[in-house]
Amino acid sequence: MPGSIVFAGIVPHPPLLVPEVGGARVAKVAGSQGALREFSNRLVKTNPDTVVLISPHSPLDARVFTARASVELAGDFREFYAPEVRLAFQNDLELLRAIKAASSEEGVELREIERDCPLDHGALVPLYYLKEAGWSGPLIVFGFTLQSNEKHLAFGRAISRAAEKLGRRVAVVASGDLSHRLIVGGPYEFEPTAHLFDELIVESITTGDADKALSVDPDLCERAGECGYRSIVIALGSVDKDPRDHQVLSYEGPFGVGYMVAVLLDENK
Repeated sequence: MPGSIVFAGIVPHPPLLVPEVGGARVAKVAGSQGALREFSNRLVKTNPDTVVLISPHSPLDARVFTARASVELAGDFREFYAPEVRLAFQNDLELLRAIKAASSEEGVELREIERDCPLDHGALVPLYYLKEAGWSGPLIVFGFTLQSNEKHLAFGRAISRAAEKLGRRVAVVASGDLSHRLIVGGPYEFEPTAHLFDELIVESITTGDADKALSVDPDLCERAGECGYRSIVIALGSVDKDPRDHQVLSYEGPFGVGYMVAVLLDENK
């Protein structure tokens, strides 16, 4: 189908999922690793022209969506003691500018980042598995804002509108971990209600009920310490709140952080 979103989904981004970083710990998230490989293979099989990825660890502006505007998008895992693992992709600047124009029409603003800004691990972890699956095509990486769900849905719609206008087949990847407060001794202070956030998001995607995810209590989001909710909202906007091929491929949280791999739309289904 020319000019459309052909694949959309949600992935986690813990660096330990990269074998050169995680080492033996990868075995404890084998479910997520297997699901990421399935996700990546399915994405590549839809034959997209461009992958659009939303990362919570990209440069953040509270009121403006952001995107790196360099010709090449590249980064490595030196921050996690694996500098030899480096990934690089061509930036789809034509689609980026079309999304910027469509965003303005949707009432949201996209700012291009001109300075050198290496890819963050929120992008690099899913890209590691996409490259493993054979993806070497163009890429755009966005950062979200602290604005309302409606603004993030509007930005998702802008991605879809721009794809249609340019005749691009686009795959949308929402990178984000769920709660960071699932267990005592995890990366953040334990929160006894945090699991409710993860359960709600997993149920929403499992049943295809986008409204359930979009109506999460903001206080619960805060208590859970999540970092992927806004990425998910953008992805839902890109499929017009209709995740017709909804499927949770895996969910686990052995280290106190919720990792979900899920598909929202797959043209091949």
